[in-house]
Amino acid sequence: MEYKILDDKIIFKKTKTFNIKSILDSGQMFRYRFEDGVFIVQSCDKVAKICDIDPQNMMLTSKNLKYFANFFDFDTNYDIIISELEKFKFMKDALSYSCGVRILRQDALETLICFIISANNNISRIKKSVNYICQHFGKKIDENNFAFPTLKELSKISEQDFVLAGTGYRAPYLVKTIKMLCDGFELEKLKTVETEEARKSLLTLPGVGPKVADCVLLFGLGHKKVFPVDTWIAKVFNDYFDKNEKDRIKMRKSLVKTFGDLSGIAQQYLFYYKRENKN
Repeated sequence: MEYKILDDKIIFKKTKTFNIKSILDSGQMFRYRFEDGVFIVQSCDKVAKICDIDPQNMMLTSKNLKYFANFFDFDTNYDIIISELEKFKFMKDALSYSCGVRILRQDALETLICFIISANNNISRIKKSVNYICQHFGKKIDENNFAFPTLKELSKISEQDFVLAGTGYRAPYLVKTIKMLCDGFELEKLKTVETEEARKSLLTLPGVGPKVADCVLLFGLGHKKVFPVDTWIAKVFNDYFDKNEKDRIKMRKSLVKTFGDLSGIAQQYLFYYKRENKN
């Protein structure tokens, strides 16, 4: 994607492969808001603001420009990805609708905690819980923004605190997983091991099932050959592959076999299209 990093901002061309609203609404992350024509995105202890500046260009401002250039995956050519996925005829409508979505390169710890909270939950409640945790236990960045807590800060949060944050039955899972991380579970190391090994390790963490594990692999650990299967992807599988299949693990394996290294982005395109066009 064509962009320029200047002193305090990134200027980049509008393109069909970058739609900030679609990216943020595609279920990958939960710390963002829209105010006065500006999208405000938070990751760890960093904040970016993104807006249009004219009909052809957009602007990202932040104190951490290189971080957010990587976060939004500016250097990956999504036109090539789309051209590869166009070989699958059933992807036509999803590609047309969802081509502005990108896979975000998020912090592993933040992704893990957020997706444990996301299990059997809706986006509004997830965002409220995550924002509560940041405001009460993270450092203040500025007048309107709080950092996501570090592992040390997370370790001081009690189960009752997580309940007050609205995490419900997930509260004990969060406490136990955070303890495992503090006791030496090497989350960052999972970026460099084989996907199946990384998945097996994640599944040992309380509150992490197959779907959450695959989301963490894709959005927080950079694994590409994963295909998180939720209700919407199950519908896609039944529509396009096997109308009788109910086993989501079998669905995931079949979809990864079909899409290979394009699995992650294919999943996001199909998920976003199916969820937004329910009928």
